[in-house]
Amino acid sequence: MPLRFIDHYELIFIQSGKGCHVVNDKRCAYQPGDIFFLGAHDQYSFLMKQHTSFYRLSFSSLYVSSLLTTNDQPWAHFNKPSSSYLGSIATGTTDQDNLRALVAMLLSEKHTCRHLTDNPIVESLMKIILSLVDRFLCQHEALVSPRQSFSSILTRQIIGYISQHIGEPDRLRMDTLADVFNYSPGHLSALFKRQAGDSIQQFIIRHKLKLVATKLRQTPLTVSQIADEYGFSDVCHLNKLFKRYYRHTPTTYRQTLSA
Repeated sequence: MPLRFIDHYELIFIQSGKGCHVVNDKRCAYQPGDIFFLGAHDQYSFLMKQHTSFYRLSFSSLYVSSLLTTNDQPWAHFNKPSSSYLGSIATGTTDQDNLRALVAMLLSEKHTCRHLTDNPIVESLMKIILSLVDRFLCQHEALVSPRQSFSSILTRQIIGYISQHIGEPDRLRMDTLADVFNYSPGHLSALFKRQAGDSIQQFIIRHKLKLVATKLRQTPLTVSQIADEYGFSDVCHLNKLFKRYYRHTPTTYRQTLSA
């Protein structure tokens, strides 16, 4: 199968066949029943030893954010690199069957010609699916790293907080984050960078720009409106950062999508 680049989340359900699943140049064997999780900007392919059939459930980070309410806990594991979850995220048959049953209900809604957007049944199903996936990712991580450090748990909590408040710049200030998590700014920053590889501010910028790219693809909002929504000081500031990561200004990026 040719190499695919994705800019959203995907769940891949293997129905039949055997071979290797290659994610960001890392290989893992697959078999019927396996379920793989992929994150934004991953690249993957299949090296098939047997004829393989599978189906995908795709959803954007913008959609994930739209499902959250003020009482919900964010799905923090979705922000980790998917290479952290190499291999099937659900190895037990019960877990696999439960997740497949929920997805089958989604497909049933689609096949009955009901709209999937603004559909309360679909939203409820997706919330359950995402909660299950987050639990599977947590279990998968615990199996890979059973002696998980406190700092890695703290990092996930910080990522969850950032995701929940990504459009509120005042709540993402370093001094505010330090108060929320009861650390000094310097200590909190050092712990996060050691675990995540980026500073907190770098992570916030990357996360914001992914959401900006999604808005440019999926909405008619102007660049100015998007800049305002995510707390950029002005369009010039957004243009400069976006070009650094995407090699285009937001306007040019949007134009390339329709070319």
